[in-house]
Amino acid sequence: MNKLRLYVAAASISAFLAVGICAAAEHPATPVEQPKAEHPGAPVETPKAEHPGEEVKTPKAEHPGEEVKKPKAEHPGKPVTAKFVKKSIKEHVKAKSKATGGVFVIHDDKLGKEWKLKLDKIHDPVRMFEKEGKMIYFTCSDFKSTEGKDVIDIDFWMVPKGDKLEVIDTKIHKVNGEPRYTYEGTEIKEIK
Repeated sequence: MNKLRLYVAAASISAFLAVGICAAAEHPATPVEQPKAEHPGAPVETPKAEHPGEEVKTPKAEHPGEEVKKPKAEHPGKPVTAKFVKKSIKEHVKAKSKATGGVFVIHDDKLGKEWKLKLDKIHDPVRMFEKEGKMIYFTCSDFKSTEGKDVIDIDFWMVPKGDKLEVIDTKIHKVNGEPRYTYEGTEIKEIK
């Protein structure tokens, strides 16, 4: 009986020390302050250099949430990948632009105007996060004004609907590089 107590005590001490060592390695004594995320979500894929010869740097988290990774097999429907999210945005923009001669029109409440735009590029990374029981996928997209040199960064939020993604919200994120909002967790915080 004494040997059993000795073994249990030795195992307990070993486990305690192992947890302490793991915790020390996982949580250093000096905390590192993380930058505030501009959007919820995490990258879907590794960013690529925007221009040839440019060094690829790990971007600051602009969006909260998680990276879109390989879909889990247990979920029905079409797998949601970064490529699928981008394709869904292009299809949405094309459909909305059809009635206006190929021009994407969005109302700007802040400036009280209608922007007439053409899709230029969809940003990496594509992100996802869960909110109110829904998995939301999104990314920023750059549009160029058809009436000048303005660049408008628009965020599209999408949710799965059958084998497609449905856009549930569209917001002007930046006008000529000036952000209008950022995120605290998954909540939008307006920049004044």
